[in-house]
Amino acid sequence: MSSRQNINISPINQTADRLQSYKSGNPVIQFIVGSQQRVLLGNSVRFAGQLQIFTNANEGVPAGDTLRMDEALGAYSIIDQIVIKSQSGQIIEQIRHYGRMMASYLPVTSSLNDGLGHLNETTLTTPAYQAHKNGVVDIKSMRNTGNAFCIPLVSGLMNGQNPIPLQMGLVIEVHLAPDSNVLFSSDGTTSISDARYRVKNAELIAEVVTPEQPLPPTSTFEYNSISSFFTTFNSANAIVNFNLGLSRVLGVFGNIITAAKINNTLENGLSCNFPVNSDTDQSKANIRQIFFTRGGERFPLEYNIDTLQKDDADDTSPDPQIIRNYLNAIKQFSRLERTSINPLNTRYTSGKPADVNVKVDGGSVAGIGVAYDVISGQGINFQGVNFGINMDVDLTTDNPQALYLFVHSKNTLVIDGMNVQVMK
Repeated sequence: MSSRQNINISPINQTADRLQSYKSGNPVIQFIVGSQQRVLLGNSVRFAGQLQIFTNANEGVPAGDTLRMDEALGAYSIIDQIVIKSQSGQIIEQIRHYGRMMASYLPVTSSLNDGLGHLNETTLTTPAYQAHKNGVVDIKSMRNTGNAFCIPLVSGLMNGQNPIPLQMGLVIEVHLAPDSNVLFSSDGTTSISDARYRVKNAELIAEVVTPEQPLPPTSTFEYNSISSFFTTFNSANAIVNFNLGLSRVLGVFGNIITAAKINNTLENGLSCNFPVNSDTDQSKANIRQIFFTRGGERFPLEYNIDTLQKDDADDTSPDPQIIRNYLNAIKQFSRLERTSINPLNTRYTSGKPADVNVKVDGGSVAGIGVAYDVISGQGINFQGVNFGINMDVDLTTDNPQALYLFVHSKNTLVIDGMNVQVMK
C-alpha cells in the first residue's frame, strides 16, 4: 500500500540570519529534493516564507508613504524566474519573467472572491489597491516578523496531473526579482529609490508518495511546460516572429507594457496594459487589427480580428474577440469556472500611473493570446516553422512597447536513473 509524507525543505544556500533578498546580493533561493524511490505530487509544492518591506534602514514603511506593490500578484511579484532541473543539471522547465506570466495566469484563473479570500491569506493579494497597501505593504508587523505567504509554484510540470518520479532528483531554484520592479510609488511622482523587500525563513513544502512497487530504472514522463519569450515593437505595423523550436504547442498568451515602465520605481512594472503613446496625455494606442501566423500563414484563426477600435477610435472597451482568445489560451474557455477578468480591468486607458495603477478589480490585466489545441491535447508542431503575430496599432509616437510571450507546450522526459533527456 502506498504511503504519503509531507516534507519541508530549507534552501541549501540559506544565510545565517535566514534572510534573503535581491539587494543583499543573494537573489537565488535553491532547494534540492534528493534522488529517492518516491514520487512528488506537483500540485502540492509550495514556496513559503515571510515577506518584509522597508523604505529606510529597518524601520518598515512610514505612515503616509506612497509605497505600493502589485495588488493582483502579491507575493508572486517577488519572483523573477523559476528553474526546475534534475540533480545532474538537465533543465526540465525554466520560466523567465515569472511575475509577468503570473500577471496573466492568476487573474484569468481566479475570481475576485478568491483574491479577497484564500489568495489573500496565502498569496497576499487584494483586488482593491488601497486595501492591499494598507493590509500588506504598510502593516506594522512587516518590520519584525513580516507577512507570511505560502504560494503554489505554478508551472507546467507542477500543475500536471501525474506524480513526478524522483529517482533523478530535483533542483528547484526561485530567482528573486529586482526591488525596482516589485515596489513602486502609488502617485507616480514621489521617489522611493530606497525601498526594498526581503524574504525571511524561506522553505519548500510538498507531499511525496512511496509507491507500492519500486520505480523502474528507465521510463518516460510526459508533462506540460511553459516557455517564455520577450520582444519589443515601436511602429503602427507591429510584426512579431519567433522560432519556438517546440513540436507540441498547445497555446500562446502574452501581455504588454511600455518598456520605460520596467524596473522603474515610479511605475508598476508588472501591470498589463494595451499599448500607449508617449505624448503628454500618454494616450491609448488602439489595436485595430490582429492575426496570428504559422510559417507566414494565418493559423489557427484563418481571418483577421478587426477590433471595436477599428471603427470607433474613441471606444475604450476591450474587444471581446481578443479577450476571449486570451482566456482560451491560458485555460480552455468552456472550462473556465472562475475569473476576475472583466471589461473594467481590461479596458483601454492612458498610460499615466493615475489611470493604469488604479483600475478596479486587481488593476490592469489586459493581454493577447490564442489556443492551438484544446481538444486532443497533442499540440501543433512549430519546429522549423516560425510563430508570428501581426498587429495594426495606433502607435503614432516613439514609445517602445514590451511584449512578453508565454508558450504552453508538451514535453517528454526520458529518465534513465539519474540521467534525463528532455524531448520538446
